[in-house]
Amino acid sequence: MRLLILWIITIVAWQLLRPHFSEQERQIRSQLRHTIEQRFPQQAAEANAHYGLKPFPAGRPLNLSRPQVVLIHGLDDPGKIWMNLAPTLAKTGFSIWLMNYPDDQPISDSAELFHQQLQWLQQQGVSSITIIAHSMGGLVSRDLLSRPEWLTDKNIPQVSQLILVGTPNQGSELARLRFFAELRDQFAEIPNGEFGWLNAIFDGAGEAGLDLTPGSPFLTQLNSRPAPPDTRIMVIAGQLGQIDKQRLQTAIANHRETLPEGTEVALLQLFEQIEAALAILGDGLVSLNSARLPGAEFHTVSGTHLSIIRNISTESQRVPPAIPLILQLLTPTVEEAIKEP
Repeated sequence: MRLLILWIITIVAWQLLRPHFSEQERQIRSQLRHTIEQRFPQQAAEANAHYGLKPFPAGRPLNLSRPQVVLIHGLDDPGKIWMNLAPTLAKTGFSIWLMNYPDDQPISDSAELFHQQLQWLQQQGVSSITIIAHSMGGLVSRDLLSRPEWLTDKNIPQVSQLILVGTPNQGSELARLRFFAELRDQFAEIPNGEFGWLNAIFDGAGEAGLDLTPGSPFLTQLNSRPAPPDTRIMVIAGQLGQIDKQRLQTAIANHRETLPEGTEVALLQLFEQIEAALAILGDGLVSLNSARLPGAEFHTVSGTHLSIIRNISTESQRVPPAIPLILQLLTPTVEEAIKEP
């Protein structure tokens, strides 16, 4: 029992002190990652082979007559986040690309890899794309699109639209607990025979978690930049529960004569308190305030950080609520694109 209490105190103390040593911690983590990569070059090369843009489904031939959509995942994603959206978009007629990257490394490094991959994509003849990003993938995309040195880059496709799904634009306090998400990420690779302790390092040494912390140097710099001028940005945020204020007001109006004095005011105040609490909870990982981005269109759907975009099992017939909204927001549609000369 004493050991448990000591362990809890140590963890709490570390979390309180971390903000004062974040840059030193970041340097140590990066140095560890580079050392491991140099010590095990073959394993590092094998891990890197999994990263980059891949067509969906695998082996799909390039079709430049279709609208091109790039899907980029978030932090410690075990690979299932697009299990519902990617097939839906493909069946609708979009050409889909999956961007995989070592998501535990610094977000800026991931943006550089993404930039390199988009250069390759343009070389294949792709001139315009839409990016749909989940969670931290949205920060990678925003970093790519807003870096001053890349703003006028003509060597990548024009990004006409950026759809951010559950992206913590202002950071997430739960990033401090990302160690457990990394464990989930690595154990999810066991069925594929790709589990290994080195993979957790090649994937990054936790620098992304530091970048995701509210007020981090990365987020401060990213959010100080102007939005990319030629990209329509849309935010889809999840909310664990939603209350219909109009229905509440209608119910109060219908029973106003029978309600005790002061009940109407009390109910409306209670509604505002519940609404504020739900906004803080957001999708369970990202609050509504963190998802908001000045100048971007803002939409909400009911669900958790994962359930808004994918189902738990492949057998489920449920339609994740963000998918119909994404189809509605995407322009041009496949039909419109094909009609264009």
